[in-house]
Amino acid sequence: MGVISIYKYESLPDRLEVVKELNGKKVNSDLIIAKLSRYNRQEVVIQYFYYESVEDALKRVLPESDSDEVVSFLRQNGKTKVLRKAYCFINILTKTLEVYRGQDSRTDRIVSTLEQLLNTKFTQITLDSQVLQKIYTEHGVELKQAMFKNIHGLFYEILRGKFLESNNKFKEYLNKFPEALRVISFRPKIKFLNSYNKYQVTINGDRGTIRFSSSNGLFKWRPRLEVRQITFLVAATLGLLAS
Repeated sequence: MGVISIYKYESLPDRLEVVKELNGKKVNSDLIIAKLSRYNRQEVVIQYFYYESVEDALKRVLPESDSDEVVSFLRQNGKTKVLRKAYCFINILTKTLEVYRGQDSRTDRIVSTLEQLLNTKFTQITLDSQVLQKIYTEHGVELKQAMFKNIHGLFYEILRGKFLESNNKFKEYLNKFPEALRVISFRPKIKFLNSYNKYQVTINGDRGTIRFSSSNGLFKWRPRLEVRQITFLVAATLGLLAS
């Protein structure tokens, strides 16, 4: 499943200047490659390269028992780090930065480095209950899951089902706890690059992230055309679009 962290900003120079300030820059052991998007006139594409220990890299893909053995073998052969890459996109129209990673210390480091080089501030977006309701109502085909916060003494209460927006319990929670809706999973109403459109998008209002997933796990990432549309509808609903 692919996770994207979204940040907003107040102002940046034009795309050419952004590329000039970022492309080829090295910060400590990190390297940034930036270029104009060939497919969208509003976007800058950023490839952020960084080194990661072999332990951290292998823990993501192997069970701990197997990763320990592989790490030991690699260390004996002088391999202690691996080069990794994170994609980022700055969109001048939506005034957003998208980092193709979940939120963790590495993502914080990437954002902080871009802030320093561009002399700006990137702020994690947050979406309240009303914004989340507007997104699935206006831009969704079907609401699949909803997470409410602090319901009946529980830290989180999760409701799942088909066309959840018509579910009586879901409606009851919205009426009783109008500010408690914090996460939604829905099938988006967007233009798809191909016929495979059965996946769902999860928007976490507290974390400012979007996640793409399907029941059969056929993919990790979606085409940029589809991701851009999701980011656009989030930014538009939040009122971030550049005038």
